[in-house]
Amino acid sequence: MDKESKALLAKGLLEGYVGKTVRGSVARAGFELATSDYEGPEGKYHDEYAADLNGGGQELIVTPRGEKATRVYAGGTLTKEELEKMGLTKKDVIGKLVLFVNQLGDKTRLDEEAEVFEGDWKYTYKVMKVVEEIPVSVGEEEIRYNDKLVFVHYHIISPVK
Repeated sequence: MDKESKALLAKGLLEGYVGKTVRGSVARAGFELATSDYEGPEGKYHDEYAADLNGGGQELIVTPRGEKATRVYAGGTLTKEELEKMGLTKKDVIGKLVLFVNQLGDKTRLDEEAEVFEGDWKYTYKVMKVVEEIPVSVGEEEIRYNDKLVFVHYHIISPVK
């Protein structure tokens, strides 16, 4: 995937996580999905997702040059009960996810591995597989609290041709 497309995926994600994108909802085949949109000089970004503790979604982008790409993702957090046993809430975990993604910027959820620590929290993003010939890549995003898994997302990224 080209550098411009990767930058737009990162920008759209960051804008969405800090609440600067246009948020909405859409019905798809009887499913209500939340949406997040960003449009700027880098291009247009659109995200549709269904999630509470678990779920997933799809991000789509188009650059000013007309290059398109998608990133699909799924996963989530431990159950409410399991989080409570550790003295945590879903809001705590998602708050850390937002913090880590914002700290890393365009260094995560793409094709680079990343690791960040904050106190008892650890964020990692691992590139699990890259297929250059197609092209497509798969990544795993984890958050651990006191070395116990509390969040995981899997990402599949591909240009749209």
